[in-house]
Amino acid sequence: MELFGEHLALGTGIFLILALLMALCFEFVNGFHDTANAVATVIYTHSLRPVVAVVWSGFCNLMGVLTSSGAVAFGIVAFTPAVDLAQVLPVAVVITVAARLTAFAALRAAARKR
Repeated sequence: MELFGEHLALGTGIFLILALLMALCFEFVNGFHDTANAVATVIYTHSLRPVVAVVWSGFCNLMGVLTSSGAVAFGIVAFTPAVDLAQVLPVAVVITVAARLTAFAALRAAARKR
């Protein structure tokens, strides 16, 4: 499998894509929680009406995404090529991280149902 100009084994490529998808899903859900916490403070103090607070928060989040340079992310990627990551991370570490993320997501879901 060719990915970003590097030759990767099929299993390594699938693992890398799966890890990226998990990270994106986590960030998507985490963004909802961060926005809700920020908006809740403004609404609770009656600084803004709820509709205005939600629209303002969404606009600011969109502007942050559109104007960010991604310098930190690109710097990290520059120091850790995909092939090196695949060779360094043993399967046990991957399973442990996946289990912890799954447990974290389950606990958050259970807490939200209360």
